[in-house]
Amino acid sequence: MPDHHDQIPSREKVLIIGAGPAGLAAAAALKALEVPFDLVDRAKHVGGIWNEERADSPIWPSMEMISSREFTQYEDMLQPVAFPEFLSPGHMAKYLRAYAARHELTAHFRPGIDVRYARPFEDGVWQVELSTGEVLIYRAVVSAHGIAERPHRPDWAADVPKSVQVIHSKDWTGPDGLEGKRVLVVGSGQSAADISVDAARRALEVRWSIRTGHWVVPRRIGGVPGDVAASREPALLGGLNEKIAEAVVSRTVGAPQDAGLPEPVAPLLEDSVIISDDVLARVREGRITPAGAVTSVTEDGTVFHDGPAHHAGHLRYAPNLIVLATGYESGAGHLPEDVVPRTAGGDLDLFLGAFPRGRDDLVVLGQQRVAGGALPVLVEQADVAAYVLAATLEDSSSALRRFQQLRAGSESAVPVTDSSAGAGVLGRLSGVFGAHKVTARATATTPGTGEKLVPAADRDTLLARLRSVRDLFA
Repeated sequence: MPDHHDQIPSREKVLIIGAGPAGLAAAAALKALEVPFDLVDRAKHVGGIWNEERADSPIWPSMEMISSREFTQYEDMLQPVAFPEFLSPGHMAKYLRAYAARHELTAHFRPGIDVRYARPFEDGVWQVELSTGEVLIYRAVVSAHGIAERPHRPDWAADVPKSVQVIHSKDWTGPDGLEGKRVLVVGSGQSAADISVDAARRALEVRWSIRTGHWVVPRRIGGVPGDVAASREPALLGGLNEKIAEAVVSRTVGAPQDAGLPEPVAPLLEDSVIISDDVLARVREGRITPAGAVTSVTEDGTVFHDGPAHHAGHLRYAPNLIVLATGYESGAGHLPEDVVPRTAGGDLDLFLGAFPRGRDDLVVLGQQRVAGGALPVLVEQADVAAYVLAATLEDSSSALRRFQQLRAGSESAVPVTDSSAGAGVLGRLSGVFGAHKVTARATATTPGTGEKLVPAADRDTLLARLRSVRDLFA
């Protein structure tokens, strides 16, 4: 028997593009507020990039999450205690499917549907063309497509001859077949570290082209998941807290520069840390060789790169495979370029990381980096989005007007208060989430690496501001 929502015309619905963690959070929040919606995804099942059947997923089978189970769950549905502390992609996929079933979201889900374009004509009127050929009118769009849609490639990659295989990190599937081969991994972040470790399991030689130094933090500190330990750190210790954290990490795994990696450019509590139990050990063993930025590529596929910090001049390398862990560019192929203005650094100008300025009928989720588990941020953004979209149905909403005023100004004007005890749309957020901080980088490219990083934000500050805005509606 068809569900009641099937009888509602699309022009009265919100279209959610993407059925990953963010899209499911938005769907659950909209359903709780009785806002009709459709949920589409190009894959056959919900789960987004965690869907193991997706050929375009940047996730590989042996990948281990960097946020612990406690920080990778919806508050209204905890992860099963039988799951490991750090989930595999398969565990996360099962959890997301269970969440969709719990909230009966699959009744609204259209699988195997790609959105060719979504174009606004006026406020509250979007023309959407689907891969089925259908052209529909929706009143609003929530674009939860994630960041893996637009992989960034440095300019020099175009000079690599066809004799050398070049892939982006989103196409990495594991080390099988690398026996006897030389691999060059390019990038300074988490994906580059993880892929270097994975490649070193099989490859003859792995070089890691890294220019920007970051702290390396183990998954567990004193037997406790690192993000859990961070959430318990007394913030009132200020600078002393930072020195204690750096001392603890250094004693546990050692300083990156002592292993041959570049020295971190920021203090630990302000850094985009790399979370790994293995990368420093592999470097010390010689399984991974640190290298500097790529400077040129010859016609025969020889790569010239800067030497490590202690080595003057350039080194040469003849890789069989180059993996570009060089990040992603913000944006969405299905949205017109002029719909969301961009910052001076070229990134989407989104209030609180999700809300285009001047529009009440568009939300863009998942276009911001935070250290640690991102799910709490995505859920708060989805909750605020649901309240805004519900308020646009009312003839008069003082909360919506206040939200519009805040959105038109600077984010710094949004109160940073601890409202974590207040319940969200589904009562999902009710704790203190993490104390890791990262250095905000609105500009684009890390010098010498060709990396493109989507904007970063301090998770605690962003969560506090989102909760302040959510409280306008609650």
